[in-house]
Amino acid sequence: MNISFVTIPVYSIDETIRFYQEVLDFEVVTRFAAGPQMEIVFMADKKGNQLEFIQRGNEKIEHDGLISIGFYVDDITATEAYLRKHNVNITAAPITLPSGVKLMHAHDLNGVALGFVQRP
Repeated sequence: MNISFVTIPVYSIDETIRFYQEVLDFEVVTRFAAGPQMEIVFMADKKGNQLEFIQRGNEKIEHDGLISIGFYVDDITATEAYLRKHNVNITAAPITLPSGVKLMHAHDLNGVALGFVQRP
């Protein structure tokens, strides 16, 4: 069994698409209306992992980090610089664990927690 996608409610589907395309290099797979005042977009990273974003009218969504998406990166320092250049809200600067794993935390524009991991 494999995960097909993760669903995340958002406030602005257009701003969410822009963020995930421009900052995290995701591509739109499909976008459609799912009823009155509901729009859905599926986006995928370069390996085909998908996120589903749903906007229901003008409903204000506040995740406050309750949803978290983790990313493996090759260079945590370069990733931090890249995210700061794109004005991403970094909530915890990179740290190195005793195992050598490096971690950094941020939030997307919807308050979804983003974790970045560099393996030793």
